[in-house]
Amino acid sequence: MPTTPQWRHYHELRPDELAVLRDENPVAFWPLGLLEHHGWHLPVGFDGIKAERLCIRIAERTGGGILPVMWWGTGGGHDAFLWTHYQPPEAVAAMLTTTVEQLIAFDFRVIVLMAGHYPWQGILDDCLPAIQNAHKDITLLWGTEASIGGDAVPLPGDHAAKEETSYGLALFPELVDMDALMPGRNEAAAWPAGRMPPEGERHPGVVFEAHDPLFAQFGEDARQGSAERGEAGLSKLEDYLAGVIREAIKA
Repeated sequence: MPTTPQWRHYHELRPDELAVLRDENPVAFWPLGLLEHHGWHLPVGFDGIKAERLCIRIAERTGGGILPVMWWGTGGGHDAFLWTHYQPPEAVAAMLTTTVEQLIAFDFRVIVLMAGHYPWQGILDDCLPAIQNAHKDITLLWGTEASIGGDAVPLPGDHAAKEETSYGLALFPELVDMDALMPGRNEAAAWPAGRMPPEGERHPGVVFEAHDPLFAQFGEDARQGSAERGEAGLSKLEDYLAGVIREAIKA
């Protein structure tokens, strides 16, 4: 009778346990997130939580180790929003490449970089091809839920709107509060400086009016989201990536 592949949180293991885990299932998952305003109804750690929950679902089928969420990222249209933390791009890129090189040196054969924050895509695409070319025996899989499945599983994305809300409702409904999408909030209390940035400094398409229930959203109304919609896409992505990883381990 086949056994369920073993997965564990990387940071919870002792050295001997890590060695056993790697030898049995040489797969490392790294969820890449950010701390960023995600509307009134979603946690500010939405991107990292989304990425980690996806990694767990896949690891339950493939085994492997899941690294702590990388909370420090960069880029996007919410830098002026309260509770958002963006870091210098060069610092983020350095942490990314250093950690991936270390995981390769530790003999992980498959490394999955699951990004919950969409601007991670550019950093990944800039940094990882050279590493992949230098280590052709290693399988690197990278991207957001909207891109990591490639043409096989193309998923839509947005910011705190219909699509991300659907993913949140599917992955961690306990952290989503749809009742928080209400009008009439105090504008001054929603911004670090007590007022929204000038019009010329606002990212196109993002709702900047705090009194609007769709504040901080980019995309279709979050109130149109559903767990069923999120699960329909994520389950396909989970199936696809689990298959790719299993084949890579066999190779």
